[in-house]
Amino acid sequence: MLSAAVSLAQAQPKYRIVIIPKLVGITYYDAVKTGIDAAARELPDVAVTWTGPTQDQVEKQIEMIERLIPTKPDLIAVAANDPVGIAPVLIKAQQAGIHVMSWDGDSKQREFFVNLVDFEQFGAQLVESMSGEIGPKGDIAIVTTSFTAPNQTSWIDAMKRTIYAKYPGLRIVDIRPAGESTEEAYRIAQDYLKSIPNLKGIVALGAPNPPGVARAVRDAGLAGKVAVVGNSTPNLMREFLKDGTVKTVLLWNAPDHGYLTVYTARQLLAGGLKLGQPFRAGKLGNFTPRKDAISMQVALPVLVFTKDNVDQFKF
Repeated sequence: MLSAAVSLAQAQPKYRIVIIPKLVGITYYDAVKTGIDAAARELPDVAVTWTGPTQDQVEKQIEMIERLIPTKPDLIAVAANDPVGIAPVLIKAQQAGIHVMSWDGDSKQREFFVNLVDFEQFGAQLVESMSGEIGPKGDIAIVTTSFTAPNQTSWIDAMKRTIYAKYPGLRIVDIRPAGESTEEAYRIAQDYLKSIPNLKGIVALGAPNPPGVARAVRDAGLAGKVAVVGNSTPNLMREFLKDGTVKTVLLWNAPDHGYLTVYTARQLLAGGLKLGQPFRAGKLGNFTPRKDAISMQVALPVLVFTKDNVDQFKF
């Protein structure tokens, strides 16, 4: 009996981790989950639950976390839809003895952040990609997800700083939110193309939005005349890169981000995360936590997709 009990204890995962995306049911987060699943297979002492709302609303995330707290997972990692709105329920989770991390979308309350990419670098690269196509001056517009999404607001702030410092002739003439909706992004882009004379380019943020913007530009017969730059997956943007509607798409490796999130969560639970002290994240190698305004973070490198390399990536 005793040996059976011991083997059962060994079979039970030591750490229970819950990972919450901004929403489920979109191809981007499906890609992220492939990396989460790969890491979970490599770490037998970790049990990972993936659960998220079907709408990108912080209220839905708060409800989910409220229901999770009594189940006492070891760690909750959330991609916040609103960094401030979610903070009180995360404090409540911590008070119940649950570790709290953010990933993808940051929150004001967390022990650690698994960032997508360095915000400043990414915002600057969006501007460099746009200016590389349209030159150092011209009117551009932005389609974002929302005015509270922490990634997009940080990238836009970094874009503005880069424009101010290097490209004063570039003007952001309008910013509108499309949620995470390709169709809404298409509609906004159509309106931009009709209502803004001499529009040179559109920056589309949030993986589902660049395909909608690119389709609007192509349908209007303006491919090659109005530049489209943004962040999306290679699968969603392949046709637009191949036909020349879009020259560059910026992102990070989405499956790797899920993979890194699981390894970081396990490190936080098993050995802790220390400033400047590298930890190993499986096949991705070492990552070194660095200080930020709230606690610490790690980030992935920026990936640039073009028509020449897009077929190397399948997510």
